[in-house]
Amino acid sequence: VRSTMSDVVKEDKELAEAKAASALHDKFNAVCIPPIVVLTGFSLLQSTNRQAQIHGILSWTTFAYVAADIVYNVLVPKCQPGPVRLGTILVHHFITLGLVLFPITNPNSGYLTAFCTVVEVNTVCQVLHKVTKWKPFQYGFLFTWFTMRLLWYPFLIWRFHREMMEMGYSPKDLPYLQTVGSQIALVGLNSFWTAEFLFSGKKKAAAKSADGKKN
Repeated sequence: VRSTMSDVVKEDKELAEAKAASALHDKFNAVCIPPIVVLTGFSLLQSTNRQAQIHGILSWTTFAYVAADIVYNVLVPKCQPGPVRLGTILVHHFITLGLVLFPITNPNSGYLTAFCTVVEVNTVCQVLHKVTKWKPFQYGFLFTWFTMRLLWYPFLIWRFHREMMEMGYSPKDLPYLQTVGSQIALVGLNSFWTAEFLFSGKKKAAAKSADGKKN
């Protein structure tokens, strides 16, 4: 009995630590991501001016945020719900670093960063819903997930392909793999998370149905 009680106390403690780590991560995102969205808006407004300084500011800010988030996830892995999510998040972040390095090292393509970071509107909705529990943010999260991550991001594969062709790069060249290849990988991860979300939803629905039958 003592062993069982000890295990329960240990599990409760680990659960509390995980919730605290996740809450702190949400607050970190709530502070860091809205400024990126604001910078994205200004960058999009000047997308026709490839020399605009705002593009470089957005690229470096995004790079710094993603690098900091990698450090946090590595040091506090409990902020994620499980090892699979942690692993895919880290893969996503390292791919993103490689992708954003292209506009950083090729300033004339700096305007492309905003085409990717506009998806952070989705992240803002998610974080705000977690922090406030306000339903409209949840609806905003679901809507922007579909429109931005599942529709807009695949479109960017073609857009980046066209940009690379105009710059004289072929699919064999590193810049092409760095941009188009990275975008394909990000679309793959978004598709994986979508399937993960739908599968978990079905499991919860099945569990509720089973409980209802027992009662």
